[in-house]
Amino acid sequence: MFAAKKRFSGLLLMLAIIMILAACNSGTGSGTTEQTATGSEATTGSTETDTDSSSGSGNSKATRIYKSLSGDVEIPAEPKRIVTDMYVSDLLALGVKPVGAIQYYLENPFYADQVEGIESIGDRGAVSLEKVIALDPDLIITYSDQAEEIESYQKIAPTVVIPYGTFTNVEDEIRGFGELMNKSEEAEAWLKTYDEHIEAARAKVKAVIKPEETFSILEVSDKSYYGYGDNFGRGGQAVYRALELAPLEITKKELMGDTQWKEISREVVGDYAGDHIFLTVGGNNKNYQGDSIWQSLPAVKNNQVYELLEDRYWYFDPIAIQGQAEEFADMIVERAQQNRK
Repeated sequence: MFAAKKRFSGLLLMLAIIMILAACNSGTGSGTTEQTATGSEATTGSTETDTDSSSGSGNSKATRIYKSLSGDVEIPAEPKRIVTDMYVSDLLALGVKPVGAIQYYLENPFYADQVEGIESIGDRGAVSLEKVIALDPDLIITYSDQAEEIESYQKIAPTVVIPYGTFTNVEDEIRGFGELMNKSEEAEAWLKTYDEHIEAARAKVKAVIKPEETFSILEVSDKSYYGYGDNFGRGGQAVYRALELAPLEITKKELMGDTQWKEISREVVGDYAGDHIFLTVGGNNKNYQGDSIWQSLPAVKNNQVYELLEDRYWYFDPIAIQGQAEEFADMIVERAQQNRK
């Protein structure tokens, strides 16, 4: 009995020593801490905290609160493994390469030379959550408006939702992502280069186009046409925003607000046809000839219809808009030269 009590007392003494040593170690800063970084608040309007989850290592993971349209989201201060669906261009413009993205946006020809190493997570409407999980993201950026999909993303990593159409111009978009990624300086540097390219493209166009000449964006289908505004792909941002080419009054009224596209019957296509037409075509209607109504349009008669292959000009991200504006300027100048001969 005495020996058992002695052994029990010894165990209690050893346990007490271990607890004392553990308490001493916890005072060295290896425990979890949280603090406000006022410098981050001044630049991004968000709160930054340091969280250390490895005992005795001294390592920390800084996070900050990003104020998204759907509410505050705690995200890494410097995310390293980003998965996005459509916002590849915005990240690349800031010098950030995501680890995963939707296949359609990885096929964007305007930054095809920059996507090596980015994994496909599936295609539009068919994202593989298994692939997203396998990429072990620390941040997901999505345009999805599907509550179930967003909830699935949130279970994988902090998720920022930026709905389609949130930004209506390149400047706001790049600056918005500069704030999100804490890279406002990089955003301004990219925009400076962008402005230089766009100013050069505008100068080319102004040399051959009169201010009163109007431009339309149409797409041909089997039974009708579609008209587009300034924020729905098909080159709209490049034509009307970047190059500042003049739309028809009906285009401004019907296609440059909340409604950005509409179906147009063949009988009234003339109402939506400017002096120049950018016409999106598919592989089955290249070199479009149309019917007698189409052939009667001034733009057709004056050889001022510019065909755009759909796979190239559906894209509407900042890098694509810059590339499209430059391509459109060259198209217009080349056609003007041809028509003078």
